[in-house]
Amino acid sequence: MQCMAQASQGSDQERIDYALNNKRRVIRLVLQWAAINTPHLQEEESSLAFLQDFYMSVSEDAKHIPALKDQLPELESVLKQNSDDANPSQKKHKVLLRQFSMGDEKLQKRQPIKSTDEILFKVYCSDHTYTTIRVPVSASVREVVSAVSDKLGSQGDLLVIHLSSAGDKVVLKPNEVSIFSSLSINGRLFVCSREQINSLTPLPEQEGPSAGSMSTLELMSSKEVAYQMTLYEWELFNCVHEHELIYHTFGRQHFKKATANLDLFLRRFNEIQLWVVTEVCLCSTLSKRVQLLKKFIKIAAHCKEFRNLNSFFAIIMGLSNPAVSRLSQTWEKLPSKFKKVYAEYENLMDPSRNHRAYRLTVAKLDPPIIPFMPLLIKDMTFTHEGNKTFVDSLVNFEKMRMIANTVRIIRYCRSQPFNHEAPQATKNHQDVRLYVRQISVIDNQRTLSQLSHKLEPRRP
Repeated sequence: MQCMAQASQGSDQERIDYALNNKRRVIRLVLQWAAINTPHLQEEESSLAFLQDFYMSVSEDAKHIPALKDQLPELESVLKQNSDDANPSQKKHKVLLRQFSMGDEKLQKRQPIKSTDEILFKVYCSDHTYTTIRVPVSASVREVVSAVSDKLGSQGDLLVIHLSSAGDKVVLKPNEVSIFSSLSINGRLFVCSREQINSLTPLPEQEGPSAGSMSTLELMSSKEVAYQMTLYEWELFNCVHEHELIYHTFGRQHFKKATANLDLFLRRFNEIQLWVVTEVCLCSTLSKRVQLLKKFIKIAAHCKEFRNLNSFFAIIMGLSNPAVSRLSQTWEKLPSKFKKVYAEYENLMDPSRNHRAYRLTVAKLDPPIIPFMPLLIKDMTFTHEGNKTFVDSLVNFEKMRMIANTVRIIRYCRSQPFNHEAPQATKNHQDVRLYVRQISVIDNQRTLSQLSHKLEPRRP
């Protein structure tokens, strides 16, 4: 307000300069907005229309204010780029994803999943038969029901159920979107009538592996495993668009947009955590279990070295899982050097004082960093739920700033490419790469606990 008052009281030239600077700021803001939103502009006709109108307005102003002409080429380039991307002939091309990638597909570099991409997905019936549907990644539950009804020729009201490996059932709401990527690791989608819900049972494949992979893992270099894990998780992390954090926090059903990339990255954390627990609980030999603990602590150390804090914390949390931590005979045989390192790593997980130990550690690191994503999601959720979006019908900008600060952390972590020197090449380099990309786990805590008690029964 003070600047406006000064401008209104100044000379004609000062008023002209003031107006010019304001116009330049607006143009810079729009260019920054377009740069951040590039992957999504082609999906939003209203955004493209705004860019076109804005370009026309700036072009008109530039006729009377020549100083604006130097920003026109950049604005024109942005408009042309996004208009080309949104060309109808190109819009027809949609990437087709599969529910479960196999073999060579797993080795391919991950590409960002768009809301317009389509997915081939199995939806199961109560008798364990299934139908395969092809729908957009961002399809709502209502659209899934419609696609399944068409294929099955069903006329009745169907419900979509998320059935976990433990048999837990969640009836999904009709307006929920991006449901394929938000399933639990071994979870499956079922469709049935309301009367059939109680009869639903998990598929045999949902149980997970019956044997561990210790014989394979022990032949692999711990550093190579950590490096390949970090490469894969860096791909997943880089696919996550900042918008997905907003959709996830405020509710993706309000935006009707997919959060598939973020979902897969968060799922990876759970996958790594359960991988550790699964391998330990499926290892029947005490000496081999001790070797596994050492192996995982070494892998965690290398993940920390590579600044892959997401996997680092996932591994440590896996070792802290009750099914593993209760194996006293196994932990007793672990060398004291490893016990000390593990204790130090556990201290970094201390949640007291708002995870102060972790936050201080991250503050000392330079990018690239793969952050502990669940904590960042928790920060955004806490900010959203603890503060009103509107106050007296006005946007609560303080809340927006707090959410933006978390988004900036993500941007900072990715501000440099991951180019850490690779470990010395080994003969099984490709085997390690494939292994870390197709981890198989048991995600039923009850099953893991039962396996743990079989290994080391509770002492009387």
